[in-house]
Amino acid sequence: MKGDDDVPYRLIKNENISETLSRSPSSSIFRNHSLDFARQLGDQGCFFINQYYNQHNSKHVLISSKEPTDVDRLIGGDYQLLISVEPINNLISINEFFGAINNKLEMGGIFICRFTPQEKIEEKLLSTYFFPLNHLIYFLHFIFRRVFPKLSLTRNLYFRITKGKNRSIRELEMMGRLSACGYEFVDEIFVNGCALLVARKQQPPFFDKYSSYGLLFKMKRIGKGGKEIFVYKLRTMVPFSEYLQEQFISKHRLAKGGKINNDYRITPIGRILRKFWIDEIPNLINLLKGEMKLVGVRPISQQYLSLYKQELQELRQKVTPGIIPPFYVDLPETLSEIQESEKCYINSYLNNPFSTDCKYLFLSLKNILTKRICSK
Repeated sequence: MKGDDDVPYRLIKNENISETLSRSPSSSIFRNHSLDFARQLGDQGCFFINQYYNQHNSKHVLISSKEPTDVDRLIGGDYQLLISVEPINNLISINEFFGAINNKLEMGGIFICRFTPQEKIEEKLLSTYFFPLNHLIYFLHFIFRRVFPKLSLTRNLYFRITKGKNRSIRELEMMGRLSACGYEFVDEIFVNGCALLVARKQQPPFFDKYSSYGLLFKMKRIGKGGKEIFVYKLRTMVPFSEYLQEQFISKHRLAKGGKINNDYRITPIGRILRKFWIDEIPNLINLLKGEMKLVGVRPISQQYLSLYKQELQELRQKVTPGIIPPFYVDLPETLSEIQESEKCYINSYLNNPFSTDCKYLFLSLKNILTKRICSK
């Protein structure tokens, strides 16, 4: 690869890119930055970038920065392609950085970033060292890189020590963050241990301040009267993968019981928490706040609710959602059966609230104990 078609050469040539910036040295691309970037990508990565990047297009810009404020200093807001040179693993404010990029792209504009997936790091650790040392190193890495950033007691210490460098990010988490920040996935390639992700701006960012990386988090759900409530749970899925729910429903469809088929967003530890109902314990907070009751239709997301018949959507607004749903009484398998089960419960509850809840509580506990039913 030589000449003008050589992407490393093209990246090096693009040293006047700072003209499109408003005095932001940390986000300019200098000759050494671009050469280092090209070397890290290798020929395969450069060829991949070359499919999107055109050095002669002033709306195509490479950004070498960790700070969202540097992105904000880009002049204008209708860029067609923005490429982040800095690995996403080294960013502290990932969502804010993605949001800043989104604000500078035109609708349909392309964002390319690179990161090292946690899965690749785990594979390397387990294959590099001998047993049982490899599992010990893997465990210590998991505790420090995955658990410490999530806990309020250790989060500040973690970022003080690491400065955000080499942050552990699973691929699903990255996809969830991109989706929450208004992007749709376009393409991907793995080169030199890193993933190059191509995403297209689909809409403005829609993540909120309640988006959580931690073990205890809030989920947006629809409560009585159609009011939006935040249901407390222990995390059982990869962080930010909740933003991929619509995609997973579309791709994998619903399995028996109304859950998403082959939902690999659930972590191994999460499956254990669900099996023993541990993840539901924080629901007691909603119970005390009066947003939920012990028995009732389960609170669901707006995306899931949109799959329901309009009649049931309106009927659901008349009742407070519950911790123990009628599902555990009727054990429906299909979405239509789930809707019929909830409709039957709601109609009965509206006529005889106390006796209905007592009946459903007794039958639910009976099925849970005798048939060993658990959340999946």
